[in-house]
Amino acid sequence: MPGTLRLFAGTSKGRSFFEMDVAIAGLFDLTGKTTVVTGAATGIGEGIARLLAAAGADLIVADIDGDGAQRVARDIGGTALDLDVTDAKACAAALAHVGDRLDVLVNNAGSYHEAGSILDQSVESWQRSIDINLASLFNCSKPAAARMVEQGDGGAIVNIASVDGMLPCLGTGYDTAKAGAIHFSKSLAVDLAPHGIRVNAVSPGVVPVPTLDRMHAGEIEHFWPKNPSLSGLMGPLTTGRSSNVPLGRKGTPNDIAHAVLFLVSSASSYITGQNIAVDGGWTLV
Repeated sequence: MPGTLRLFAGTSKGRSFFEMDVAIAGLFDLTGKTTVVTGAATGIGEGIARLLAAAGADLIVADIDGDGAQRVARDIGGTALDLDVTDAKACAAALAHVGDRLDVLVNNAGSYHEAGSILDQSVESWQRSIDINLASLFNCSKPAAARMVEQGDGGAIVNIASVDGMLPCLGTGYDTAKAGAIHFSKSLAVDLAPHGIRVNAVSPGVVPVPTLDRMHAGEIEHFWPKNPSLSGLMGPLTTGRSSNVPLGRKGTPNDIAHAVLFLVSSASSYITGQNIAVDGGWTLV
């Protein structure tokens, strides 16, 4: 039949065929969609960039790690962009001109290095956490939204927040910034809805990434300070959640990437202002 895919499946009585409308596969086709993913040189951002490229998107791999961005861009046939998301002027200049157009922005760049008790955290540390995990969303979304509005045919923005923005865990700076990322997404969704631009958030749960592996191996400084003050954060309650994920496993970058693909695709064309927790049930316990 025209417009269908024929899928073979074996049965006890011999062979049978199931038919699937090709429009279903088309819902996730990003061919021709110019897409920027920030913090895409490693970890979750790299996983998102690779999956969206596999779905046909023209990927712009943005990261302050220029060499890492080049590596990922070469692998997926994308374009590398050396970008510090805490620099508002740099973001405005880069995102105003990168690519022939801009259809999708995934604000993934972030850091939990400024975690810890407020008793140990300096004002400068607090500000760094807010700058990279929250202010960066504004820095990148503003020029991206301006281009999408000018193009006149909508667009999609996804902000990578965290379950720590839903339940306290790592520190007042990080947790507050990620909670802000969730509400920023909701506010921006209402703001840009008249232009057909959808904005959503994804909150990953426990997802091991190379940065965490390097911390545990002692190659780079751990995000939690040495000899910390007594704190309820990262205590029995919060660490217990991470060791008792209802689905019984930690997440992967692909788990997060699948949710992002859904939110930037036509499959979610009537969804905006939402936060999807991809956490295996972490927020339930």
